[in-house]
Amino acid sequence: MHHHRSRHDRDKEKKRYYLLPGMGGRLYRKKQRVIIKWSVIAALVVSVILGVVMYFLSRPNNILTP
Repeated sequence: MHHHRSRHDRDKEKKRYYLLPGMGGRLYRKKQRVIIKWSVIAALVVSVILGVVMYFLSRPNNILTP
C-alpha cells in the first residue's frame, strides 16, 4: 500500500534531523550564504596572491635569480 504523507508529517520529518539550534530553516540558509560569500572572497584573494607570485617568479630578472 502506498500512502501519501501529509504536510505535517513532512515538516516533522524535516525538523527531526536538526537537533541543534541554527541547523535548519531561514537562519541556516542565511549562514550558508555568508559562508559561501566569504569562501568565494577568500578564493579570489588567494588566486590573486598566487598569480602575482607566479608572475614575479616567471620574469627573467626576478629576485631569486642571481
